[in-house]
Amino acid sequence: MTMAQIFHPSANTIARVSIFGIVILLGAMLWLVAAISRSSYILQAGVVREQPVPFSHKHHVSGLGIDCRYCHAAVEESSFAGMPTTKTCITCHA
Repeated sequence: MTMAQIFHPSANTIARVSIFGIVILLGAMLWLVAAISRSSYILQAGVVREQPVPFSHKHHVSGLGIDCRYCHAAVEESSFAGMPTTKTCITCHA
């Protein structure tokens, strides 16, 4: 006595395609969310903000001849120049 098949032979193929499709769709959605969260719109890159203290690089660097590394000590080791400490400014402005 043979048993009748419960599922059609193509059910395995449909199941595999469905599973891979869902995995690919979830991966694409995750990538999209990550891309949007790192976009310049969300990070507001290029938005000019009002500075709390009026500062002119032109005056300090060109006018007074101060080297960039005097205020931005970590510029050669870091990926961005950073903000100088108040102590750095006070040495000249005291």
